[in-house]
Amino acid sequence: MDNIIFQEIKNVDCDLVEKIVKLEKRNLGKDASVNEWVIPVIIRYGKLIVAKRHKEPIKGERRISKGAIKKNDIEESITDKSDNTEIIGVCEIIKSLREENTAFIHSFYVERKYRNKGIGKKLMQNAIDALKDDNINIIELTVDPANSSAVHLYNKCGFKRVGLRKDEYGRGVDRDLMILKL
Repeated sequence: MDNIIFQEIKNVDCDLVEKIVKLEKRNLGKDASVNEWVIPVIIRYGKLIVAKRHKEPIKGERRISKGAIKKNDIEESITDKSDNTEIIGVCEIIKSLREENTAFIHSFYVERKYRNKGIGKKLMQNAIDALKDDNINIIELTVDPANSSAVHLYNKCGFKRVGLRKDEYGRGVDRDLMILKL
């Protein structure tokens, strides 16, 4: 885990936005993911914090034929060529206009092959620290009650379940509301 860095994205970059959209669809499903119209808004008016993994160069990389690379290998690597990293986790945050000093975590995920390695906890801690710096006192999020891994992570990070939001994302799509008071 030494090669993992956490970074707040502060500038809109079209290539990065396209990568985040692909990650969203892959990790949240096409119906739950945001699109290229929403990501720039989150970057400009909220916070987008990512976990990146430094990729080690492969010896003789130019000699690898396309046939030797499986389709899944290409799909799983969302590489930022400018710094030889791949994005492996994302936290999207928006500030509440109704509740002063409150923020809402809109999306939070870590790529499947990097889960259960402590990356999600570190990504969440980076998000919490960034929000503390912005004088946020309450962080809210919603989670599918059946997503026991996510619920467990959020509990480990100090979030408490405070209620159920019926039909939060459509008819029959209920979500637990969890809150962390800083």
